Amino acid sequence: MLSNNNNDDAVVGMPIYLIVAIVTASMIIGVLTLSVLKLVNETKQEEVKTEIEKIVSEAENMFEYADEGTLVAIHIEFPDSMSFVVFGSMPINGLAEPNNFKLNENTSNNYYFVMNDGTLYSFSSNARFSGKSTDNFAVFKPGNYNLNLELVKTRGKTYVKVYSQ
Repeated sequence: MLSNNNNDDAVVGMPIYLIVAIVTASMIIGVLTLSVLKLVNETKQEEVKTEIEKIVSEAENMFEYADEGTLVAIHIEFPDSMSFVVFGSMPINGLAEPNNFKLNENTSNNYYFVMNDGTLYSFSSNARFSGKSTDNFAVFKPGNYNLNLELVKTRGKTYVKVYSQ
């Protein structure tokens, strides 16, 4: 018997295999790229949360255990990936930076921050916050700050004033 070693199917199928390989590789690269971008964003958010936690932790300790007039100084570095952070208020205008800094005692235990990508994170605390004036809440933009946290009592309520030196 004569055998025929010509296999034309392999030549015809080669471009299809190549296209499948390219599509699969592209999908893998796309998933990896999205994963890296998500990881970078989460890292930036954690940087902001870490700095805010320094303030909140100290404020809650002061609010629970310190005497009126207690003053604590801390150094904070808010990264450029953050748009702004607010202590003593809830988001009023969505993602827009507040323009009315009037403190509402019903929401003074809240704080939030907005990232440059438009992501908003809102939290509440056991402590009530205010700005340098107890009539206003505190807003900070990216940068380095030497902050004062001061425990004050006004109008029968206790607040932790958060302000830059």
